[in-house]
Amino acid sequence: MNKLQMAELHKLSVKDKLKIVHALWDDIAAEQSIDTLPAEHKRILQDRLNIIDSGNATFSSWTEVQEKYSKS
Repeated sequence: MNKLQMAELHKLSVKDKLKIVHALWDDIAAEQSIDTLPAEHKRILQDRLNIIDSGNATFSSWTEVQEKYSKS
């Protein structure tokens, strides 16, 4: 990306910048493959999906997570 392109991006509204970030993130995600994950990561993800599918998963709200780690 050249300086002219960056200058044009800086002129955009926050809403438009977020649209671009979202589009870029979707593009990156589409290029990634689960096949590139190490076997151990795949196993952990599968274990977690199995817990969710079984109905035994518990979840924390974002507020709970923030509180937990802001006290550290």
